[in-house]
Amino acid sequence: MIDLGTYTKPLAYLGLFTLGNTVFSLTRQATNFLLPSTLNKCYNPTQTNWALVTGATDGIGFGFAQELCARGFNVIIHGRNAEKLDRRRRELNALFPTVCVAVLVRDAQDLTVDIDDVDGEVRDIIRNNGTVGSKEDRGRLTVLINNVGGETRPSTLLKEYTFQDVQATISRNATFAIQITRVLAEQLEQNAPGLVMNVSSIAAFGLPYITTYSSTKGFVDTFTKSLRAEFAAEGKKVEVMGLRVAEVSTAGYDVKSSLFVPEARVLAAAGLDRVGCGQDIVWAYFWHWLQGLSFDYLPHWVLMKITVMKLKAIRADQEAKAKSS
Repeated sequence: MIDLGTYTKPLAYLGLFTLGNTVFSLTRQATNFLLPSTLNKCYNPTQTNWALVTGATDGIGFGFAQELCARGFNVIIHGRNAEKLDRRRRELNALFPTVCVAVLVRDAQDLTVDIDDVDGEVRDIIRNNGTVGSKEDRGRLTVLINNVGGETRPSTLLKEYTFQDVQATISRNATFAIQITRVLAEQLEQNAPGLVMNVSSIAAFGLPYITTYSSTKGFVDTFTKSLRAEFAAEGKKVEVMGLRVAEVSTAGYDVKSSLFVPEARVLAAAGLDRVGCGQDIVWAYFWHWLQGLSFDYLPHWVLMKITVMKLKAIRADQEAKAKSS
């Protein structure tokens, strides 16, 4: 017969350790939303430095561009449509006349070797568009926001994708981020301290019906951790952090903003406010973090059941629209 009393103390200590670890983790995560951002102090103390935002013509990317301009950064906005980029540039110039806004045209989906030219283009932009005066007054590139991404066919079975669909999703959400970071890494090191911010997603937990997209966001998380470790190992003062994001209300996305669904600029502001928290991957927005706790503490099968119900509803809605059109 087993004497349960023999295991009472070890089990009690194990329970206390588990509880303590949970409380510590939750407290640390909650503290992220109380700490002051070090964005300007570290990366733009002279109010002349530059940030590059990928996928900045719409949505979260344009929100980042707006917030960075509002905080005194000169901004390079990236996209694939030169006309739309120029329109956005004029909008930002009108709203923030004291900063410089420039454009970088590249197709993240159909990437070619000319991505290697981006380093020189960025240097030329800063040299030609910075504050008139000495070289130092023109500022330096200190921030890279890897935001470009998205899924064009949500709620789709993997077998229903074409070769082009899969490659496009991987390119937009993974390949472009690692390539442009590779190209600009040396410039960020030279201009240190620097910041690389990668926009991830709640989809990184592994969700059905968006298999390829979920996989690329898992890649983004791993890329963030690996690059952060690499810069640290080499003694380079480049901070790397990933922002985990849930649902956001953006143009072209038929979801109204609410407490748990912020508008793009609100989300971008929250993300920039997390800079300097000291963690590699953080929730950008407080209410998304509260939602995200379910992925840590609810049974996996419960989460998958809820997710499947929601994504199947989206799939049914899309099929109904397709039949009626």
